[in-house]
Amino acid sequence: MPRLYLVVLLILLAPVVDAQPLPDDFPRNRLVFSHHADGTRADYDLWTVCPDGTQFASLLVEPGYQIQAAVSPDGSTIAYAAPADSSRDVFTRPFWRGEAVNLTSHPADDTEPAWSHDGSQIAFFSDRDSERPDLYLISLASGEVTRLTENDLHDGGVSWTPDGRALLFTRYFPGEGDASGAGELVRLDLESNSEMVLTALGGYNGSPSVSPDGQKVAFHGSTEEGAELWEVNMDGSTARAITDTFIDEYSPVWSPDGRWIAFTAGTFSDNRGTFDLWIMRADGSDRRLITTAPNTEAWPTWQPGDSYCR
Repeated sequence: MPRLYLVVLLILLAPVVDAQPLPDDFPRNRLVFSHHADGTRADYDLWTVCPDGTQFASLLVEPGYQIQAAVSPDGSTIAYAAPADSSRDVFTRPFWRGEAVNLTSHPADDTEPAWSHDGSQIAFFSDRDSERPDLYLISLASGEVTRLTENDLHDGGVSWTPDGRALLFTRYFPGEGDASGAGELVRLDLESNSEMVLTALGGYNGSPSVSPDGQKVAFHGSTEEGAELWEVNMDGSTARAITDTFIDEYSPVWSPDGRWIAFTAGTFSDNRGTFDLWIMRADGSDRRLITTAPNTEAWPTWQPGDSYCR
């Protein structure tokens, strides 16, 4: 079946999945996410949905993987990673249709863009100067690229602090001998260029998301038993799990007002899984399923600014 027909069919069949009454503080901002539009899993496209499960619609449907979207602080522009020749680059484009701009245009892989809160810079990861990804900044005014980390480890998954002074990301530390390695959260101070490891939990702790007040970091902690959502204070104290379920949960993102967290959850089967978008209060209560469309919805992010949801 042609992909265009599948896209139309998904829009028509996408249900309102949660009929629970909406509380007064329920978020009105849209979510943007990556979605498999067909069963071949050959493509990820960018879609949007309201947190109550309505207005499920495509934003960008093209061949290849369009993933890891981030929305500008004014809500007008999307940054995302997409194929470019034999590599991946960071692109930007208007939220509702428009021409894409290749922002990084480099033969290496450039991925995981994250807007600064003043909208002037985008952080991203690239292996342009090493075998493993390091963290970079690009100025949207000048196009100048600055390398922020330089090591032989693997860095990934970045989030800004609201004041723009620091970045949170995951670094994978290999184990010694037969011991397994660990992915732990690192905070990089941009003024001093100093780093602080925030977690020492073992397993893989990824997809950090800084709360709007800058006090906490939500992330997923993954072990052999599965993946749950966690939070830790900005100084590294009081790491605690905020979910405890039978399904795997990944990629938490705070709502713009800090009261809710959207995330991806599902189960793996034969190394292939089906994952949906969920929302819950920041303390882990009032869990609500957002999507039940076929295949997988992943890497959610919020559209800041005004919204017409609900």
